[in-house]
Amino acid sequence: MTTDPSSLDPFQTQVLWQRLIAICDEAATSLVRTAYSSVVRDYHDYCCGLFDADGNLLAHSTKTTAGFIGIIPEVMRHFLRRYDQRDIKPGDVMITNDPWLASGHLLDISAATPVFDGPNLVGFALCVVHHLDMGGRMATTESKDMYEEGLKVPILKLYRRGRIDDQVIDILRANVRVPDKVIGDLKAQVAANNVCARGLLKMIGESGLTGLGDLGAEIVRRSEASLRAKIMQLADGVYTNHVTLPPIGGCPDKIEIRVALTIRGDEIIVDYAGSSGQVSAALNVPFNMTRSYSTYPIKLALDPDVPNNDGCLAPIKVTCPEGTLLNCRPPAATWGRTIIAHNLPEIVFGALAKAAPEKVVAGSGSTPLSAMYVHGRKQNGRAFIGVVAHLGGLGAGQGYDGPSCTSFPFNVSNIPIEVTENDAAILYLRKELVPDSGGPGEFRGGLGQEVEFSIPDGGHAPDGPVTAGVRGSGRHPDSTYPVFGRLGGGVGRNEGLLLNHQPISHGAQQQLRPGDRVTIRLPGGGGYGDPLRRHVDAVVRDVQRGHVSIKGAVDDYGVAIEPETLNLDEEQTTTNRRKRT
Repeated sequence: MTTDPSSLDPFQTQVLWQRLIAICDEAATSLVRTAYSSVVRDYHDYCCGLFDADGNLLAHSTKTTAGFIGIIPEVMRHFLRRYDQRDIKPGDVMITNDPWLASGHLLDISAATPVFDGPNLVGFALCVVHHLDMGGRMATTESKDMYEEGLKVPILKLYRRGRIDDQVIDILRANVRVPDKVIGDLKAQVAANNVCARGLLKMIGESGLTGLGDLGAEIVRRSEASLRAKIMQLADGVYTNHVTLPPIGGCPDKIEIRVALTIRGDEIIVDYAGSSGQVSAALNVPFNMTRSYSTYPIKLALDPDVPNNDGCLAPIKVTCPEGTLLNCRPPAATWGRTIIAHNLPEIVFGALAKAAPEKVVAGSGSTPLSAMYVHGRKQNGRAFIGVVAHLGGLGAGQGYDGPSCTSFPFNVSNIPIEVTENDAAILYLRKELVPDSGGPGEFRGGLGQEVEFSIPDGGHAPDGPVTAGVRGSGRHPDSTYPVFGRLGGGVGRNEGLLLNHQPISHGAQQQLRPGDRVTIRLPGGGGYGDPLRRHVDAVVRDVQRGHVSIKGAVDDYGVAIEPETLNLDEEQTTTNRRKRT
């Protein structure tokens, strides 16, 4: 089809908009198929984005870590401040992992490639990936500043006019433990950008566009207008929330997060004034990540069906005093910034629920991410680094139960056990759903899980100890920060982190040896609504499926189940529920 870009009709705009997303998805497929590490192939900790020539985000890959959505527009703007359009040539690739210019810690490298149609710059492809290693101390909250955490790469050109800068590669290779995987993943990012550029040029050629200017402007305009219309439906006011996070290993400070959502007409201001100050542990959050994980939940709750782009971010302003935990100054240590930042959607939801309770789900047992980073050497002398992540239950919402063992808000995938065992010297012993872990409610929270693994001995033992940075959720049901229910729903349950059956702190580094066992208990999601309003048949079905115990059915829902047949005791159930109303 040949189209005058100044007169795109709604149908053409929608078709081309969806095609931009498909181009990003094709780039993501290329990334996954050419990457070296399981962090990309299986964990999917990445994002591929497409921008117009002015650096406005128009589309990103469907599979993406949610925190990157609000970050990549800022990364692109920083690239263009360093290199204006006159300095950018075909075949260039710009990279950085600066936590304050990009995504908050050194392990994420952003790579951007300009897209030229002949002599004309028409856009940019950008790919950000979480890498296995950037040197320094490995995966611990105990680092005191960024210099302990590894190599910082300022904004520079990895490729100039299609030629790679071997000195940059040599510097990276000399500073990381698994250079082949790090360099391999970085080159996969460049390949993904090239696929994105090829797809964009093909679309431009087939559609008759001369660039992305008018199409991009319409995409951004529509998206912004849609979210502003949704915000206008809310009552103006200031809605607040205040939480105290559970203790975190390596950090003696008490951590408090305060948020105030000001809804005024068609915009929302998110203000974190009064939250804790910057800490000496590796938990500090650069502002890019705070802004991203604050805008994301509002967009998700109010306008989930419109694809994300720069227009979706415009109606939401985020503020936070500089020098605080959520807007730290360099050279603060930031490795574990997700231990804090992953909680922001839930904290924002807690404030937003006071304005629109029906739009907000209950708490997630996956928040914050529970993960273990392990490194050591195999018996053949080769270094290994592995990432192990596990997921709790998602909170229930109005009209539906929460799914079990689902990632939120980070949206990574579960790495198969076989892949993890092959990558690293650990052996899974069990991985199972936990009955009664989902918060009770009219709609039940998804189930959490319990995972246990060990360091093997014998022929599969590592050569020396395995260094592990172990993170759980810390969200005990009786703590100040449980997995919250909504509108009368109960909290998610089942939380713990143990080494050889003894509790250990979250985030601190451990030295594991053959025979050591690590147990991670992940909570279920919060419940939604009064548990006594849950349909009896749903409770019976939960018991028959093993999601709720017979005791849990009585205690949480007032539903009596015959132990032998697992059928409903209707008379006793009526009596139980009548007593509680």
